[in-house]
Amino acid sequence: MHLLFVILVLFLSFKKGDWKNWETYYPTMLYISLASFLYEYISHSNFHLWDLKEMHILNAMNVHFVHNLLINPLIAFVFLSHYPDKPKKQISYLLKWVISFLLIEWFAESYGLLLYDNGWTIGWSAFFVIIMFPMIRLHHVNKPLALILSVFIAIFYLSIFDYL
Repeated sequence: MHLLFVILVLFLSFKKGDWKNWETYYPTMLYISLASFLYEYISHSNFHLWDLKEMHILNAMNVHFVHNLLINPLIAFVFLSHYPDKPKKQISYLLKWVISFLLIEWFAESYGLLLYDNGWTIGWSAFFVIIMFPMIRLHHVNKPLALILSVFIAIFYLSIFDYL
């Protein structure tokens, strides 16, 4: 299933991505990838809140690599490629992405591809995704502010889930 998702995201990125200007999105693609890897690093030494199930073809580490190096950055790329200018359209655009992301996550969790643990639920995912997409946009337009806010958001999650 993860490989099917990779193929779908690759297809979506080639069809919908703004490849002529990919360099402008690249720092934010790295930001989302680094954030994903930081979660893996922190949770590996303590405990996961969510985890991706390995497959016969991909072991657990490779599943995470595929998500952190391909899927997450390409989703950020496609998200930013069509971000609207008008505030009303931005709200509906964000809602479309949040709802789509949560439906995919619900599907993945329902079929055992994504495992929740240690108090994490689809509700926490919704809260996270509602923050994540605006943070992706904020990083694209104001990197220093996004990085500062990311530290505070990370501290919030670390304290809520007893990592500190």
